[in-house]
Amino acid sequence: MSNINRKTLAGLLIMMMILLSILKGLADFPGERVIAVMAGISGWIAGLLLFIDASRALKIQAGILILLGLILSIFAMTRGHAPDLFLLATLNTALLSMIAAVGFLRLVTLPRENTASNLPRGPAAFFRTMLGLSFSSSITNISAPIVVCDRIHATRPVNRYMASCSTRVFCGAASWSPFYGAMAVVLTYSPQADLLWLIFAGMPVCIAGLVYVCSTAWRFHKHELSDFVGYPLQGRDVRIPLVLICTCLFGYLLFAKSSILAIIASCALLVTAATLVLRYGLISAISQMGEFVAEGLPRMVSELTLFLSAGVLAVGIIALIELDLVEFHITNYSTITIVSVLVGMVVLSAIGIHPVIQIASLSPILLESSPSANLIGATWLFAWHLGTCSSYLSGTNLIFQGRYDIPSWRIAMDNWPYSVTLVVLGSIWLVTLNHYLPAFQ
Repeated sequence: MSNINRKTLAGLLIMMMILLSILKGLADFPGERVIAVMAGISGWIAGLLLFIDASRALKIQAGILILLGLILSIFAMTRGHAPDLFLLATLNTALLSMIAAVGFLRLVTLPRENTASNLPRGPAAFFRTMLGLSFSSSITNISAPIVVCDRIHATRPVNRYMASCSTRVFCGAASWSPFYGAMAVVLTYSPQADLLWLIFAGMPVCIAGLVYVCSTAWRFHKHELSDFVGYPLQGRDVRIPLVLICTCLFGYLLFAKSSILAIIASCALLVTAATLVLRYGLISAISQMGEFVAEGLPRMVSELTLFLSAGVLAVGIIALIELDLVEFHITNYSTITIVSVLVGMVVLSAIGIHPVIQIASLSPILLESSPSANLIGATWLFAWHLGTCSSYLSGTNLIFQGRYDIPSWRIAMDNWPYSVTLVVLGSIWLVTLNHYLPAFQ
């Protein structure tokens, strides 16, 4: 198979993964597990076809993740618990599909010429970019930092500091946004929690994180601010993000019980297709999107390699957790317990155990002491926010490594001081809510 045919086939398989994931995420039908497996297999085959194009460092990293995952899975099998093969095939498929679909927005958001003359610069540009990123992230999820950073990267490479700030701001919205997977997971495992109270609890933590990013930038990174190139928040450059936000909001209303990732993926494709048709006509739009499938989608080899290998490790970790090697019980959800749960979850996230795994595993133990549903829900949201930005295996940091070649572990380490500071502030805020507001008692 020639190199061109190999990449074209991989692009077609990625496109199939996108469409099947959207179908599975938006529709509710008996055969959805089959669709999910088909989407996952498409992604795996595409990843294998493109693996040869991955960098040496990425191949080593992927090999380590897969090896660790296999060791944990084999250990679980020796204890009588087989790893979940369905989960192995489908774990990161929806997220990968959304990332790939958002990639189409490059056709309509990137500048036609490689010039930074129309991009805002300096401290004011940094503050406006972070504020705009926080707002847009709360609605369009990970597509927001992708659109913003892709636009900046087209004229000046996204550096490590920009990556760490962007991940902090993006993850901060997980503390309160109803459009994040975090909120869906929390309301699933703590169904008595009230959405409005969770938003009320999470908004101050998100704002505190934004203040931290801006204040530390002003105090310790004035050189980066003076040379900072930001995202333009006016004119033609902001139209597509605004249209995407409005489209996603309409999608949330139309498909209220559907997958958020599927809604964002479908909206990204629709906005791209509609914009291309309006600008260049139907024939040219089809041609440009077809060319992106054949040439653009195969360029996400880094994301595919990282997420598929990380999925193997995650399946191994889940299999190990389900062995119940350690048993403990909580009889009283006290102030110390609140802080301990938040700190413990962030630490576990930092070493590679995703918050969604922790919530699913810990919820029976934590709910045994009958804590306030709003209090435990807020704790989980804060842990998701701080754990994902400080974990080398979080989807957010892996995306930045895949797209901008910044090692995820470096971004995670840069974010640890942020996470420690916000853990302290978040713990104080949770204890305050527990003591003074009946809804959290």
